[in-house]
Amino acid sequence: MQQQELFDWLKQAEKVLTTNRIAIDGHRYTAPSLDNQVFGRKDYDNQFLWDSCFHAIIWRRIDPQMAQDELLSLVSRQVKDGPDAGMIPHCNYWRGGGSWLWNHEERSALTQPPLIGVAALLVYQSSQDRSFLETVYPPLVAYHDWFDRRRDPDKDHLICLIHPWEGGCDAVPRWDAAMEFEQFTHEGGRERRIELAKVVVEHDTDPEALAKAGAFMIESMDFNAIRVADLESLAEIAAILGRSDEAAGLLGRASAIREAFQAKMVIDGRPYDLEGADERPVMMDSAGQFITLFGGCPTPEQAELLVSQLQEPRFWTPFPVPTSPTDAPTFAPDIYWRGNVWPSVNWLIFNGLRRYGYHDLAREFAGRSLELLRQSGFWEYYHPLTGAGLGGGTFSWAAAIVDMAATAQEA
Repeated sequence: MQQQELFDWLKQAEKVLTTNRIAIDGHRYTAPSLDNQVFGRKDYDNQFLWDSCFHAIIWRRIDPQMAQDELLSLVSRQVKDGPDAGMIPHCNYWRGGGSWLWNHEERSALTQPPLIGVAALLVYQSSQDRSFLETVYPPLVAYHDWFDRRRDPDKDHLICLIHPWEGGCDAVPRWDAAMEFEQFTHEGGRERRIELAKVVVEHDTDPEALAKAGAFMIESMDFNAIRVADLESLAEIAAILGRSDEAAGLLGRASAIREAFQAKMVIDGRPYDLEGADERPVMMDSAGQFITLFGGCPTPEQAELLVSQLQEPRFWTPFPVPTSPTDAPTFAPDIYWRGNVWPSVNWLIFNGLRRYGYHDLAREFAGRSLELLRQSGFWEYYHPLTGAGLGGGTFSWAAAIVDMAATAQEA
């Protein structure tokens, strides 16, 4: 890619992000989409946790102050008291409206993949604003303390999810059994997720109480790997702030997760989710396996096996990477999270490949991802065989693909 082409893509990304930017109550954030044509969604003007992390990551290349504001608005709604003190909600309702589901007008009762430390470090590397790190560091430490205190009931260092929304990948087939689907449908899936949210609230978001009630519980391989990367970034932030003892402690916590990952989640060289309090392995191939590279959880030998699997035609489609392989009985590339290509997932896999030294493949992957924008523009997700845009249009996190292209060019 020529420098001028990258500049042009950054300008297009800026246009999308600016279109979706919202200023309210002294805060600024980027909504996923303000496109009124988003089918079935009326809440994409709210602020979502891992969406905003991706927004900040691309904003840092365009407007580092906006990138900082994006993350500061997230932590401003951190839970202050009660058993969930320290949690950063998966959704901030800046105009209110959350009570119908969460018993909280301004926030949800769940979280999402903890990518905020990763995003904060990347933003700082662009802004060099130490005061930003000093502001954001304590809330992020409290967030990870909450994970260990509240979401690790068996104290094995692996965090459990109590709702699919927490994984960010709402309707992936690998969680169908935990959601007790006999036959999945898009509308039925959404209704079941809303029903489960009400159950979660009824049980005060307590994983042990929910487990006794037989509700959804997953130890997610990719969620835990993302948390490892976030702890590593938080350790680097601690070191920048001169808190060397805290940095060592954070790295120790990341290592403990990796050890548990190896001990419990890897079967025949590949990682899998664990379901329920008895930790039954979910033996289903998915893009989540490749995301584990992002946290450095697989051994080099396991990574080689995963990279080989990634390049099989069932995953290395004309527009990779589908969340489910094309040969899976559940593969439905037109249906939400049932085998589509997601910019968020691709960004994580791309950076995981780079972490393990697969730079040539990562560059090819970034180029093929960019073809999605060339062909279809900025969409929520895409068809892996045709590249057609799906879901919401003028979608902010599609700009993460531009960050992939810029990073590939820098390497």
